[in-house]
Amino acid sequence: MIVVVVVCWARPSARAETHLAADDGSSAICEAVREELSSIEIDASAPVSELNERRARRRSFASNEVDALVVCRSGPNRVDVFYPDGSRLGAFAFAVSAENDTADAPVYVSERVRSERFIADVPVAIPFTPAVWWLGIGADAFFSPGGIAPLAFVRVDVGYRFHRHWSVEAFAAIQPYMRRLNAEGLETRLRLDQFGAGLSYHPLVRPRVDLALGVRAAAVRLGVSGTRNAQGGDLAAQRDAVWLGFPAGRISLRVGLTRRIWLNIHGETGAILPRVAVSGGSVDFGSVGELAVETGLSLEVHFR
Repeated sequence: MIVVVVVCWARPSARAETHLAADDGSSAICEAVREELSSIEIDASAPVSELNERRARRRSFASNEVDALVVCRSGPNRVDVFYPDGSRLGAFAFAVSAENDTADAPVYVSERVRSERFIADVPVAIPFTPAVWWLGIGADAFFSPGGIAPLAFVRVDVGYRFHRHWSVEAFAAIQPYMRRLNAEGLETRLRLDQFGAGLSYHPLVRPRVDLALGVRAAAVRLGVSGTRNAQGGDLAAQRDAVWLGFPAGRISLRVGLTRRIWLNIHGETGAILPRVAVSGGSVDFGSVGELAVETGLSLEVHFR
């Protein structure tokens, strides 16, 4: 007796998801596309009513599991398909008119999506990460030769990622205490606050790692309060403040702790301009300028 054993093997379908969005007049076409995708075992979400195409693309390609977005439009009836390309809006792939062939258009769309995204070995770009907006809070340490530094700051910043590789941010670094300096029997207290903005380029963007190189510029307020003491009784206590500039180059490394919470490790090197010295009478307490280095850690909350 001869026994013949036939082994059947099928390649499992890749884990992927297709999102669908439609305006008020094209929901029927979008539902037909979804049914066709489901019939060939491609996971497709229920059509979402969305009039703004850019918003639909941004929301869809924020997910790691979306390999295609189908956008149905009316007046005239058409179907636009987008694939992820690493940006937050994805890339336009193809369009199909559904004016005269409302029955054939969904079939064509579903078969082409399957051939281009699931049968063919087409690499899927990493979705846009981190998110578009972020809010951060942390602590910075400031160093500069001259005797005034080191100083510590509480840092608050808000950022906007307008492109996968580019972002802007505004920040404030507040010194939460008065730094005391003593020289020859005299004492002074000072505070250095920063308010500025920056532009960053992100050469490395991964789902949980983000490296950024950038430039920043800050307006720096140096406030000084002098104090009279026994040895300097002829000097009257006074307060003074001056505004300075702080241009710097910046490098930051973000590490994703969760989907929304990121750790930001950053460092900045520049100069306080112009160089300023703090003195009382003939007593020199120190200076700041020439070279300024700032480094710190912050936690960021990211929003899409």
